[in-house]
Amino acid sequence: MKQERIISENALGKSFVKEIASDPECKEIYNCIQCGICTGACPLSAYVRKLSPRKVIALTREGNNEALAEALETLEKCLLCGQCQMFCPAGIKIKEILLKLRELGFKLGKVPKGLMAANEIVCDMFNAYSEPHANRKKWIESTGLEKFASKDKAKIGYFAGCTASYKGQEICRADAKILTELNEDWTLLNEEWCCGTPFLYIGNTEKALEFAYHNVEEIEKKGVDVVIAHCPTCWYVLKFKYPKLLHTDFRFKVTHITEYIIDQLNSGKIEISERLSERVTYHDPCDLARYSSLGMTDLPREIIGRITENFVEMPLHGKDSQCCGAGGLFDAVDTKLRQQHSTRRLKQAEDTGAEILITTCAGCKFFLSGEAKKEKSKLVFKDLTELVYSSMHGSDVNV
Repeated sequence: MKQERIISENALGKSFVKEIASDPECKEIYNCIQCGICTGACPLSAYVRKLSPRKVIALTREGNNEALAEALETLEKCLLCGQCQMFCPAGIKIKEILLKLRELGFKLGKVPKGLMAANEIVCDMFNAYSEPHANRKKWIESTGLEKFASKDKAKIGYFAGCTASYKGQEICRADAKILTELNEDWTLLNEEWCCGTPFLYIGNTEKALEFAYHNVEEIEKKGVDVVIAHCPTCWYVLKFKYPKLLHTDFRFKVTHITEYIIDQLNSGKIEISERLSERVTYHDPCDLARYSSLGMTDLPREIIGRITENFVEMPLHGKDSQCCGAGGLFDAVDTKLRQQHSTRRLKQAEDTGAEILITTCAGCKFFLSGEAKKEKSKLVFKDLTELVYSSMHGSDVNV
């Protein structure tokens, strides 16, 4: 039986290498010159000596059973943040290769224990936080906007995302109030599930496909022209991954909330009545900053420039920004190391002298503010749309 498994794994390994070689997003793996710049860029390589994207690429190209097993073991402590990819002089899409390796690991049953637990939670609860699915829309109850939760048809579908729905409800409320005050015809989905990205991190592409099918079906039921997502990861997977997973283009357009807000500012529909005088800095979420050519590092800064008077950058920002520490479900893999890196990013923000840290990701806000509380930091954490809504009304309106 053991011999049969070895033969099976070897056959799967050879098939995997062929798949990598033929995948348009991964075939550049053979352009790797083993320079090691990716490893130097990796934010966790300072903590985990064996964590080396360069090594993972080399082992994957080698392609035999032992090499792939070592690659999978090396990959266990990875944020999947993509910072290594930004620095690669050969232009290799390293994150796509790492996701393919996670897929191989899932097929072989070689998934880190924490990720396997997360897999079961998302399968059962439709979110990664073990929160009751029935509470997903609870945030809207205090807004007086309940009618938008059950409209049969609308022009805009608001995809709230798991983290904001359960851990950052003030963000959902700010988005909803902005949409409503601008007289938009918008609605929530009847049954929004997790976007499925956790399954891609885990390697469970079958479940990712199932969740993609479900969410697209729910979107199409509403007949919307545009889906507005706030979570950068939801935005990225809806816009770029779903069409590839489902092998189709969609009738609806997917846009990030910052794209919507800048359009409304430029058209004059959003009017700013008061700008913040406090010094602020901005943390770029990985999925918003790194993986598109749509100017998703510029748009948040343009909005910040409209609503604040004293903005300062962190040294590592834009496409070179460091992860908040929770990328790739890393909190489920190694909570202590996640906290260590989140604190490192927090200190980078504090060193700017900023009073407020702005981000456009509920996850980044949740994990960074959690460490700030433990460290007794005086830094205040705000999502960009919270500040936009406050600036529209000239005060720190409770959203």
